[in-house]
Formats: sequence, C-alpha cells, structure tokens
Amino acid sequence: MAPVARVSGPITWLAVILAVAQVVAPVVPFSGIGASPNESTTDLLITPAGWTFSIWSLIYLLSLVFALAVVWKGSTGTADQRRLLIDLEIAFAGAAIWILVSAAEWTWVTPIVLTVMTVVLLDAARIAARPADDAAPGWLRVLARILVGVYAAWATAAVFQNWAAAIGADLADPQSLGWQLTILILCALFGLAVTAAVGSVLVAYPLTLIWAFLGILATAQGETTAVVGVSIATIVALVVTTGVLFVLRRRGGARDAVGVS
Repeated sequence: MAPVARVSGPITWLAVILAVAQVVAPVVPFSGIGASPNESTTDLLITPAGWTFSIWSLIYLLSLVFALAVVWKGSTGTADQRRLLIDLEIAFAGAAIWILVSAAEWTWVTPIVLTVMTVVLLDAARIAARPADDAAPGWLRVLARILVGVYAAWATAAVFQNWAAAIGADLADPQSLGWQLTILILCALFGLAVTAAVGSVLVAYPLTLIWAFLGILATAQGETTAVVGVSIATIVALVVTTGVLFVLRRRGGARDAVGVS
C-alpha cells in the first residue's frame, strides 16, 4: 500500500473548531433563545423515546477526541485523509446549524440540513470501511470507525425522522399511521443496505441503528402494533445481517492468511 499523505495545518484545526461548535450550539435553545429541539419537532407515532437522544453526548465526545487526535497525529486513520476530514467537518457544521434552524422553527430547513449531513457521513463511512492508513496508530483507526459508524447511523435515523416531522407539521396527519409506517420501513431498508455495504467493518453503524429502533419500539409499545412489529423485524434483521457479515469477513481473512502462507 502506498504511503498516505499526512494532514496538517488549518484543515485539522478547523475540525476542532467545528467539533466544539456543534457542542456549544445547543446552549442557544436551552438558554431560552428560540425553541428546543423537542419543542420544534412534531410528535409522531414513530418518534423515538427521549432517552435515545442521549447518543448525541457520545457523538460530541467522539468528535472532540477525534478532532484533537487528528491535530496530534496528522492522520485520520484512513486512506483518504482529507476527504474524510472534510466530510466530518461538514457534518460538525451541519449539526450546529441544525440546532440553530431548529430553534428558529424553520420546519423544512432542518431535514435539508440533515440530508446534507447524511450524504457526507455516508461518504465518510465508505472511506472508513476501506483499508486503513497502516502508518496510523491502531487506536486512531478504531476511533475513526466508531465515530463515523455512530454518527452516520444516527444521521440515517434522524433524517427520516426529520422529514417525517416536517410532513406531519404541514402536509399530513401526525396521528395517521400509514404514511409514517412507510417512512419507517424506508428507513429500515436504507439502514440495512448501508449495513450490508459497510457493517462488517463499521459495526457501530448497525449497533446505533438498533439503538434508534429500540427507542421507536419503546414509544410504540402498547400503542401501535404495526410500528412495534416493524421495529422488532428491523432489529432482528440488523443483528442477523451484521452477524453474517462478521462471519464472512473472518472466513475471508482466514482464507487470505492461508493463501499468503
């Protein structure tokens, strides 16, 4: 594998600044300026339980640690250093902007921001799932894959939820099940497709999606049988798909090792 160019200078410090910005942004609504994310989002039959959103604390922490590690080591732990860093910087900036537009209650802007975040995070997932930068320390490669996996999966769940919330606010009945179930199934299928593509390496992706669907299951339990059924089916499918991919990857690695020897 050819040596991977290091990353240094302003682009690395920009990652730190934007990682801090996404942590600081929630101070605006919680200080009483504008609406909080809960207040600005339409309550739906497929909205996850409130405790699932605690995952943002993990995302913020991983983002800060990773950005500082990139400054320190001059590497993202991946084979496409600059592109992955730019993807994450757009996501960090998007997270801060999302909080601000949510506080302003710009209903249709929030899902657009999340769509951009999802696109760049899925590109980051593609990069992180590829062969890593062998010159980077192992812990940095693992950190990159965990951060990207968690962030991309949560964005996957959030983008469908935000589009549903916008639709429920202006176009459809938020208590009508049919259209919400359709969006939930689309989210499940999309998440399973991404898991099939990168889940054998970015195990944090399916695990985070399972977390999101557990939150949806918790909300729907005893209320909406169809949502409970879709949530359980999705969780089982994610577990099975991830398990199969893990076994296939190990067998492939074993065959490669035999071929080398």
